[in-house]
Amino acid sequence: MTHPLATWFLWFMLYSFIGWVYESILCSVAGRKLVNRGFLNGPVCPIYGVGAVAVVYALSPLAGRPALLFFASAFLTTALEYCTSWLMEVLFHARWWDYSQRFLNIRGRVCLRGFVAFGAMSVLVVRYVQPWMASLTARLSPRAAGLLAAALALLLAADLTATLITVLGLDKRLRAARELIEQRLEERIPRLRGLHAMQMKRLADAFPGLDFTRYHKEWQLLRERLRHRPKKM
Repeated sequence: MTHPLATWFLWFMLYSFIGWVYESILCSVAGRKLVNRGFLNGPVCPIYGVGAVAVVYALSPLAGRPALLFFASAFLTTALEYCTSWLMEVLFHARWWDYSQRFLNIRGRVCLRGFVAFGAMSVLVVRYVQPWMASLTARLSPRAAGLLAAALALLLAADLTATLITVLGLDKRLRAARELIEQRLEERIPRLRGLHAMQMKRLADAFPGLDFTRYHKEWQLLRERLRHRPKKM
């Protein structure tokens, strides 16, 4: 019998991938260019995985009451988005998205449109997607499910580590840039290069509203340089 943790983790990864596809399509259409949406480099948006698994775990008993399921899941997932926005700002001193211009928003972290979208998607997940997802993972042998879960966990950990190194390293660059700007030596601010530049450009494209609260001017300057950096270095 497959260990429950392996099964739930596989569901988390599958929903994270579905969330990445959904977000990437929306951002690509809005930006009129292909966008790899998400905090991580790989094709996953963990916040969707966490939200879907939480809804399935806590609200599946409401599958027969779609209206109640809609509002309960909308409140749950919107609270998750708010907490994620707040936590990422605390950890990285940055706002990754901002809904301040949208109708009925709360401090720019969540808005009515997201509330409705998350509620509708949660109803679809609980009533239709999760039964299919459960039957899909049930076809795997316990050994195959365990190995797949372990491999995906390692890849996720590696991706998270690489992304954290990039973001935390950028904080140091922004602090150094501020010191040079204060000395009126902006021309001495080094350009981002190589893999670090590629990762930061991806994050800048993935989160158009990204802004570092402590280094607003410095981030705008580096972001502009990322947009116009040479294709070959």
